[in-house]
Amino acid sequence: MTESKPANTNEDAITEQAMYWFSRLRAEDVTAREREQFSDWYRATDSHRQAYDAIDGFWQNDAFTQVLSTIPLSAATADALRRRRRFRRMGPLLALAACLALVQVIYRPALRCLTADYCTGIGEMRSVQLADGSRVTLNSDSALTVAFANDKRVVTLSYGEAFFEVARNPQQPFLVDSRHSTTRVLGTRFIVRGDKQSDTVSVVSGVVEVTPDKKTASVLKANDSITVTAENSGEIRRVAAGNIGAWLKGSATFDNVPLQEVIAELGRYRRGSILIKDNALKDLKVSGRFNITDTDKALDALQQTLPIKLYRFTPLLVVIG
Repeated sequence: MTESKPANTNEDAITEQAMYWFSRLRAEDVTAREREQFSDWYRATDSHRQAYDAIDGFWQNDAFTQVLSTIPLSAATADALRRRRRFRRMGPLLALAACLALVQVIYRPALRCLTADYCTGIGEMRSVQLADGSRVTLNSDSALTVAFANDKRVVTLSYGEAFFEVARNPQQPFLVDSRHSTTRVLGTRFIVRGDKQSDTVSVVSGVVEVTPDKKTASVLKANDSITVTAENSGEIRRVAAGNIGAWLKGSATFDNVPLQEVIAELGRYRRGSILIKDNALKDLKVSGRFNITDTDKALDALQQTLPIKLYRFTPLLVVIG
């Protein structure tokens, strides 16, 4: 297994230069002088050649181009692209415009947050106390609405993940509605995570009743966890106490997990995209505890222990090769 050094400031500068030349060489008005300058730059050092060749190779990668093609462009950007007839190949220009559009998309407030009572952005965690004395801590990129009535307390986790510390009140049960399930409690501490395909409920203390859509309820106790989907309810499994809600302490724990799953989890706490270029790398097994409050450090830790190399094109795009 080989080990590569983390990208440093000089490497980032070289990558930016390579990106410039990659785009500039495909412009219709590129001059002979510029081609000579590029040739001098390319031959100057091995690092220049490696950076340019890497970008050229990534541009041909399906995963790389798919991410760029799915980024929504503003009307002004799309208009500008249509007007730029002097470019024979629109690919590189589209890539640069898409990166700029991505910045706009991820930094503007999410529209779905507007209908939530409580919401967090990517990489943000927030703890709030509800009117009944219960406390909710929202994980990164999560949204919650609250609707209390005389006979029950209902909160809806629209998306994301939340840790609930529920104030006990037998006359007013506490219900958490998520995409695929409803969790019912009187007073306890538990976590609900809602993804597109499934809900996962994990109990820190007390007892909860998890009811998948139109299916039989499951009763969970401390250190129990269950994942349910629209089609079925999984088996109740035991989870080490220290691994439940590790994100509350700023970490994510993995035990012999494929790299692609680790990257997907780290991506929840990071603006932009992390791509794995080679399919063969996706199944590399990862174990350990990683810092989710600084995903760059987590990625560097992976690079130091696995046969991978990080390519940081911008703060918003990291490719693993």
